[in-house]
Amino acid sequence: MNNTQEPIEIIPFPEFENTFNSINSNEKFVFLPLVTLQFKKHSEFENKSFYFVSIWDTGDYEESFFNEFRKNIRCIKFKLENNKYFYPEKLNFPFVSLLPEAYHLTKQHFQQNLDYFLEPKSYHEFSSEKSIFNQGREFVFNSLNGIDKFESSYYYERITQYLYAKEKYNLFDKINPEFTYSETFIGITTTEEEVISRFNEEGKSKNELINNLLDTPEWLQSPEEIPEKLNLIFIGSVYEGDFTNGSAEIYLFWDKENDEAYQFFQWT
Repeated sequence: MNNTQEPIEIIPFPEFENTFNSINSNEKFVFLPLVTLQFKKHSEFENKSFYFVSIWDTGDYEESFFNEFRKNIRCIKFKLENNKYFYPEKLNFPFVSLLPEAYHLTKQHFQQNLDYFLEPKSYHEFSSEKSIFNQGREFVFNSLNGIDKFESSYYYERITQYLYAKEKYNLFDKINPEFTYSETFIGITTTEEEVISRFNEEGKSKNELINNLLDTPEWLQSPEEIPEKLNLIFIGSVYEGDFTNGSAEIYLFWDKENDEAYQFFQWT
């Protein structure tokens, strides 16, 4: 199905305001835009844009959290309006009202310690109890009133890793969310200095992000059961772990008749 007439523009880390028509003040802190696919003069998609979106759902899925547009943990859909996504349902999971503050506290800590995050370091140094990363975890939790500590920690990790991967992409044109370098091969095949010198330059280019673009999905698990009444067109898939601490492959489809985007999730 690779029948494009003009190149497809791939835009990593699009701004939320360029991705969503939002009606809920909390949506920005639940839906993280990963990549935009912008078509131009395409025979099927014309000039439409589609977005791969990472979703925060506390890690404890219930149907009522997202209502009708996410009836199943493995699938969510968005309406397309004026070339942006629109999510018409209320987000109703625990602590959702605290996410804006949690996001801003996490971003504040990240920006104040940007030099630390961009400096190459081993896993041992990064994961020590007194590391700046773990101090940030405690800072966010202690600054919020009433949030669960596990939820706070997991959200902090997710947003920090997303901001970090975005910052590295802006600086080095590579998508790589890894905070640390591996010491496994130091002294065997390479030196520590060589590992450090390459640390911020390794990763994927933006053109390597989309898997099976306009082809057929390569499911990690069993193929998803898509209702026959839906005539979905496969767009492509991305690995969430290229951007944040998630581990899902995100498969994007378009329902042309209803102009809705469907995302299916399969975890590694």
